[in-house]
Amino acid sequence: MSPVTHFLLSWTLAERSADTRRDRAWITFAGVAPDLDGLGWLIDVANQALGRPESFWFEKFHHSLLHGLPGAALLVAVAAVSGIRNGRVLLLLLASFHLHLLCDVVGSRGPSPKDIWSIDYLGPLSHACNLSWSQQWPLNGWQNFVLSALLIAGCLVRTVRTGISPASLFSQRIDATVVATLRRRWAQWSGTAAQ
Repeated sequence: MSPVTHFLLSWTLAERSADTRRDRAWITFAGVAPDLDGLGWLIDVANQALGRPESFWFEKFHHSLLHGLPGAALLVAVAAVSGIRNGRVLLLLLASFHLHLLCDVVGSRGPSPKDIWSIDYLGPLSHACNLSWSQQWPLNGWQNFVLSALLIAGCLVRTVRTGISPASLFSQRIDATVVATLRRRWAQWSGTAAQ
């Protein structure tokens, strides 16, 4: 699935289950962290732009370095070293991380029905547990677009109701502006007074 969809899904989990901004940030990050192994595309694009020999970093490492149990263990270790001590939050990090993997198994197929993208769950340490689904949705399929649209709508509604938006992960000042703007717009659309 798209990193934006992963972000919105992990934010939804974090916003509903965590009490502090820091915990919400970690849970949300855990839901997008597996895609860090896809940053090799930057090297691929740079090599192409600079006329260097073609590289295949994205193809070699995306869905293989961090999309599995070793990546989850690394994430939890980094979170613990960074000061996350609450066992519940660490479990939510694992849940968010694994939600990413589940979504990739369900909705990350390439353009061809045979272009199934699998998850090497024990990779890169072992290739003994490969997860895939023969009915995987195309990455650009309507199912992913509908899911993303529903997550955006849910996020907007929850922002108006709770007074917390995904922008809170980056700046409390920007978050306050986003919340105030959405509440004002909501009041205009619904004919009620802004909260």
